[in-house]
Amino acid sequence: MADQILSGGLTYFSVDGRAKKISLLNLVIFAIFFNTQFLFVETRGNTFFSSQYLLQKAADLTGEQDAERLIYSIIAKYNNAGFPFCRIYPAMLESDAGSPQLILTIEEGPRVEIEDLLVRTEGKTDIGAAKRMADYEAGEYFSARKTERAKKRLLDTGAFDRIDEIIPNRDGRHYLLLTLHEKESDLLMLSGSLSGDDREFGASFASSNLLGTLRKMHFDYEYERLFSIRGQEPVLIAPAHIEGEFSILTYDSTRLISGQVKFGAPIGDYFSISLLSGFEIVNHYDNDTLVSESSDNLLGAGLGLEYKTSTWSTDHQLGVDYLFRTADRLKFMYDGNLSFFSFSIRPHYRHVWTDTFDFFDHVRIGGSGDLRGYLEDEFTAERALWVNIEYHRLFIFPLFDIARIDRTFLYSYGLGISAQSRIADASLMLAWPKGGKWSDGKIHLALTREF
Repeated sequence: MADQILSGGLTYFSVDGRAKKISLLNLVIFAIFFNTQFLFVETRGNTFFSSQYLLQKAADLTGEQDAERLIYSIIAKYNNAGFPFCRIYPAMLESDAGSPQLILTIEEGPRVEIEDLLVRTEGKTDIGAAKRMADYEAGEYFSARKTERAKKRLLDTGAFDRIDEIIPNRDGRHYLLLTLHEKESDLLMLSGSLSGDDREFGASFASSNLLGTLRKMHFDYEYERLFSIRGQEPVLIAPAHIEGEFSILTYDSTRLISGQVKFGAPIGDYFSISLLSGFEIVNHYDNDTLVSESSDNLLGAGLGLEYKTSTWSTDHQLGVDYLFRTADRLKFMYDGNLSFFSFSIRPHYRHVWTDTFDFFDHVRIGGSGDLRGYLEDEFTAERALWVNIEYHRLFIFPLFDIARIDRTFLYSYGLGISAQSRIADASLMLAWPKGGKWSDGKIHLALTREF
């Protein structure tokens, strides 16, 4: 018996190792005479669900797309009720009165209970770690919705290009087999910015699948400014995770040493929450001699929303933290991303409240991460709102940054170029500030190597 996979409303057959994909609407050629007439729909062969329940969305059916959506909705109902092998054969008939009739012959197939989750990969990923990340509860009837959740948790690690599913039958027992197609998930990036005599450069290393364990690690270094290392443990307590970060940030004679531990967990399919605890140590120096030092505790919380479709995606992260000290500090943070067609729109917001501002309390804006037409950290503020806009249709793309820093309105504009090669991927951005001359342009270069 051939194995069958259901994905995206299409039926797949695998026969003798050769994959064949057949659109549901191509199983029978439609001869639909859609004008202004409504289409009468009838189901046959269904016993588990009533026709009335299956045809809830059949009212005012007037076109092929409506018919296709109806078929997909019926397939989804059966898939989520334990029928992964359900097929629908559509056929068009013409009534005696001359009106078109759509007949949906449903082959329900057996109701399947999944005995266990099986994982297969030809890469470095540990099978046990992948199964824990999938967090799939076996011993229940098959559910396409639950299967997609397990696949999403694995894809969110960033370690896989795609995941295929199949339901093999072994001695009368059914299993869910996920085949993981790994991608190069270790990244080494070299970056730099140039404007006249001002130069900045740094390096970073990131892994989404450290030594095949699906654990994450990120290291950042900026010359004479920043050292940061961050790790994430998403496996042992999946679907929750723990993230730890340690960083040293230096500006002239002032240094900030901070450490954080964040616990995060999903709420449903799209939302997530996080709790944070940490510390901040601020040192002030005079000719390499420590003048003063303060150490304070930090608590915080966050809320996230992530949603993706085949044509657009959106991601929003809200965070708030409170620093306990003589002049307590409250900070609010928002980062968003909206991608549709070839547009990328990334809004950001920061607001800090405290009775007495210390050096590191201010929001610092400017440079390759936000306002690309300005110097790195050129502006300091109590609150800032900025939006980065890009249009990626070709290898060369326009970019535009707009910001309101305290009560000041700023913007920058320019072009970006991206290129890929076997050795490394490169991106070059050239941007100018508001009212700037040609010589005021800023150049930002990044080289990324995947391995």
